Amino acid sequence: MDFLKRFASSSDVFGMKKFLLYSFIAGAALAGMAGCAQVKKPVAQAKAAAVGSRFDQVGRVTLYAGEPCTTQIMFDFHGAGSTVWLAAPMWETKILTDAANKNRRVHISGKWRRGGESKCSYVEVTSAELTK
Repeated sequence: MDFLKRFASSSDVFGMKKFLLYSFIAGAALAGMAGCAQVKKPVAQAKAAAVGSRFDQVGRVTLYAGEPCTTQIMFDFHGAGSTVWLAAPMWETKILTDAANKNRRVHISGKWRRGGESKCSYVEVTSAELTK
């Protein structure tokens, strides 16, 4: 009987060592894969034009994920290799939200505005249309 207890305990130790070894190998493999993942660079914010100047471009929009520098900013506009923050009235907000959810292209017209903080420029949307 004493022999069986020792055999069982040595198997448990061996099983635990085997489990730890496999866990270590799996962790190392996951760490290696994570190291190979590509890091996305943040898209450059477009240089703001003079306050009041016109904005007219076609691109895609996403819902703004950060903390805006002014409360009106609700969307990121992605077009022409840069990102522009957008603020829109209610009717255009509905169109832009639909475009963001369905990954549709939009034609945006608006005017450049400046928020309360420095380096806070955005486009106040005057017109938003879905395009094909």
